[in-house]
This record gives sequence, structure tokens and C-alpha cells, in this order.
Amino acid sequence: MRKTRLQVHIFFLFLVLMAFWSCNSGEKGEASIEAGGIEKIVLVFEDSVTQEFFQQRKAVFKFLDDNHLPVEILPSSKDLGIALVISTYRENLDLVYRDNSQVEFTYFLQKGDSILIQVKDKKPWLTSINKELSPYHYNLELLRNNELYGKPYSKAQDFYFLWNETKSLPFELDMNEDLKRNKDEAIQGFQKEVVWKDSITKAGLLTQEIKKFYSSKNRLEQKKLEAYDPESLQINTKMAVNSILETDQSQLANSVYLDEFSELIITNQTQEESKALIDSLIAGDDLNFIEKSLLFHHLQKEVPYLSFKDADEFLGLYEDLLANYAQLIHLNSFNKTLQALEPNIELMGLQNSLGNFKELLDQKNGKYLYVDLWAAWCIPCIKAFPAALALNEEYKSRGVEVIFLSVDDNYKFWEEVANKYDIAIPGQSFVALKKKESEYLKALNVAQIPRYLIFDPAGKLIHPNAPRPDTEEIKLFFNTILQN
Repeated sequence: MRKTRLQVHIFFLFLVLMAFWSCNSGEKGEASIEAGGIEKIVLVFEDSVTQEFFQQRKAVFKFLDDNHLPVEILPSSKDLGIALVISTYRENLDLVYRDNSQVEFTYFLQKGDSILIQVKDKKPWLTSINKELSPYHYNLELLRNNELYGKPYSKAQDFYFLWNETKSLPFELDMNEDLKRNKDEAIQGFQKEVVWKDSITKAGLLTQEIKKFYSSKNRLEQKKLEAYDPESLQINTKMAVNSILETDQSQLANSVYLDEFSELIITNQTQEESKALIDSLIAGDDLNFIEKSLLFHHLQKEVPYLSFKDADEFLGLYEDLLANYAQLIHLNSFNKTLQALEPNIELMGLQNSLGNFKELLDQKNGKYLYVDLWAAWCIPCIKAFPAALALNEEYKSRGVEVIFLSVDDNYKFWEEVANKYDIAIPGQSFVALKKKESEYLKALNVAQIPRYLIFDPAGKLIHPNAPRPDTEEIKLFFNTILQN
């Protein structure tokens, strides 16, 4: 019965493959990739119940495309259909699975693979349809966790979970000893995994190629783990940088793991540390994959906090050092999208007067607008009001005006707070309406507030993440543009 069912899947997959192979690859930046045969890796959900399971788990499959850009595939996406299709020139790539149960598995895939995605014991289980392969070939990390640890998580994953939970606590809790113990157990676990992989390789259940990939990943994982300091609850980025730069790229180049490690380092560095690191890298020979990954994430971290003009100049300094032109397009995409959109935000002013943001820009024509995005429940927003009011007072004679734009859902609460903190200024205090319908607000991605925008006298957005009103940077910005 099982064989018959698998034969049905094979026939079904054949039809799926025929459909996908007839389509264009649609890859970004193909001109930047060396000539070679592009092939597809196809992963097909066993049935609708399987796909629904992953949707409920809010699962994400992630890989790096041929332009070294991260791609996330959501089984819940309406555009996905019944298959995940990855087009690639590479011989192999790693696919990372994550869901809301905190599980994480890495799969080593090869060009031309056709794979059936099933659910086994409430975990993803991958089976090859076009090759005779051991279950360990795709499901190595799941089987490792089951056989070595007797649970869905490795010791390293236990440590990271405890670390993240401790960091997220709103109060201080001494977890040093627990973190140290978990870290030691994780390092011991890596040593056990070496022996375990050797044994299944000798038994013919794992190929040397796959063993090399996972062994390289584990060695770097151990070095990464050593950079976590339980006492300070900080990552020793100098140690992490040394570890990643010493990595053997032959096995991990273009891997999600290496790319995310680069991002972790840059995220945990100060702006000065990141700049110093990048300056030291570009002062040497041509950048390798790891160094280009660090550069990409440095730019990705810095660009959103620059004005459009400064961002263009900043990227111009490094564009020839990136892995390819597609990365430059990606780094520019947020700004270009915003610049192309009309600010279609419906507004309500004091005394329930209605309007929209485009009309407001027309009314304020000739002035620079410093837009303060805030909410009544946001304490940092409220604390910044005095500085914003002072900025408005200092620069209004020079053609700068502060607009207080609330993103509250409770309009009564908005007006009460606006009055309480003296920002209920006619013509300068508004609340956004129908926020979910505004393409402009979606593009702005106002995930964190306070957030500050600057529009020029012609009503064009020129800075999507302006400095806070209580900083010298915002005064320097206005002093500079007002002199020009």
C-alpha cells in the first residue's frame, strides 16, 4: 500500500515538474552569474493536511539564492501552491526550516532533487522521490536530536532558547549558572555529534559530502557558541569575527548559516565597530564570500538610517565590492519603493477634521516637515515630545515645522494625550486613519516608534528614518540642508 502511494506521488510530482520546467526561471540578476545550467529543486507537500500543518506552525523555509540574497518561503503564502521550487546554478544549497515550536533543521539539497515533504511525529520529514537515499540524507538533524538527545532540540538550541528568553526579560534575573551549564553541555554535545556522524557514515547511511558540510557547520557553530558570554549577556564580537574569518569556505560558502552568522556579528557591533571592521577588510586583498557577506549586512544595517541622498552616496562607495549588482538593487529597494509611492494616508485632525497627508503636504508647501510618528501608549514617544516642540520652536522661522502624526487606534486616547503633553497644535497634530489600507504606511513598515520622517519643501520624502529630536544629529542635518 505504501509503495502504491509513493508511486502516486512520483506521478504527481512528474506533472508538477513538467509545469515548472516549462516556466522561466525568473532569477534576479542572472547576468551576474557565470554561465551554466540552471536546474530546479522541487519540494512537494504530501497533501493539503501536511501543508495546513506547516501553516498552523507558521513555518518558514529559508535559503540563499544565487545572488547571495536571503529568500524566505512561507507555506501559508496564497501564491505558493503545493510545491516549493528553487531554481539554482549551484550544485547544492542548504535550506533552513523554522517554526513557532522553536524547532530548526538544516537540509542539504542538491541540484535536481525532487523531494516529498511529510509530517512525522509533528516534525517535517523529507523523502527523495527521484533517488534512493538513506533517511539521514535529508533528515540528519532531526534524527540527531532524536538519537543523541531524545527530544526535538539539540543542546545548542537549548542554550540559544535560554539565552534569548533571558535577554527578553523586562527585569534582571541571574541566569549565569544555568547559561554556563547549558553552554558546556552544548559544547559536549558537539563532540558527541562528531562520533555519531562518523558511525552513521561508516554504516553507509551518510555520504562523505554531506558529512563534510554538517561537520563544517558544527565546527563553526561551536566557535560561535564560545563567543556568547553568559556573565555579561553579550556576544564577544571580536571573537566571533575571528571565528568567521578563519572558516573554511569550501563547505559553507553561500550557506544560510554563514550568512546569518555574519548578520549576527554586524547586528551586535556598534556602528564604529562595524565601520572599523569593514575598513580593515577592504584595505586588504579582494573580498571573499565571508567578507562580502559582512559588508552586505553592514550596509543593510546603515542604509535605512540615512537620507535618500546620503544613502545613494554611501552605497556608491561600496557597490563594486558587493557580490553582485542584485545586492545593490536589494539594498536600494526600500528607498526606491518609498520614493515611488504617493503618501496616501487618511488623517483626522483636532475637532475631528478630516483630510489626507497629500493635502497636508500641499498646504505646507515651501516648508521642511519633520514628521513625528507616535502613539499614546509609547513612553519613549512621549518623553521625546519636549525635544520635538523645542525643535519646532527653534527652526520654525527657518522654514521647518514639526508634524505630530499618531498611529493610535483609540482616537479619543490620542487627543487626550496630545492635549496633556501640549502637542495638540492646530494644523500640526493628526492621527492616521485606515492604516491597514495605506500602501504608504505598509511600505514605511512602522514596526517601531518613535519614528521620524523628513519631507522637503516640495513635499517629497527625503529621510525615512531621521534622527531623534533630542540629538545633535538632527540639528546638524537641518543646519546643513538649510544652508544649501
